[in-house]
Amino acid sequence: MADIEIKKPTKEEKLAAKAEARKQKAQARAKAREARLAMTPEEKKSRVMEILKKEYKIENILLIILSPVLILYGVYIVIGKFGSTDLTKILGQSEYEFINWFFQTDLARILTGSFLILVGALVIVFLIWPLLRPSIAEMKKVTWPTAKILGVNSIRVFGFLLFLMAIFIIYGLALDPLFKLIVKN
Repeated sequence: MADIEIKKPTKEEKLAAKAEARKQKAQARAKAREARLAMTPEEKKSRVMEILKKEYKIENILLIILSPVLILYGVYIVIGKFGSTDLTKILGQSEYEFINWFFQTDLARILTGSFLILVGALVIVFLIWPLLRPSIAEMKKVTWPTAKILGVNSIRVFGFLLFLMAIFIIYGLALDPLFKLIVKN
């Protein structure tokens, strides 16, 4: 069996390979730049939409955590209380006039809080929508019961609940004397 000799690249060859790789990357970036400049406005919009539709896991997790906090903050602002603290006296005491504008009157405070609640709710809907989209498609495939079948099944369910209620009442009445006897002794 012949020995296979592996030739290690020299330092100059490594530097030449790195320079070639950098040159290819620069050419690829230049091509991409030319392609972007040659795009029509519609193509640019679709590229923006492509970027917006891309899923970012860490950002979604952060939004899942922050959106309920935003909703709660909005509720506290609308109510004007946080526990025993009266927020109406605290809010609007900033040194920045721009911030004070949002809390000067009750109407401004309520609108600010409502806006925060709305934004938090929209973020939750935005995060849940990708999970609901396949469910909606599946729900369209479901064969829904007719009104007659729905009525019959509802009557069966309520009948079964009444039967269980009667069983537990009978057990309660039958075992009540035993429980009273145990409690007395």
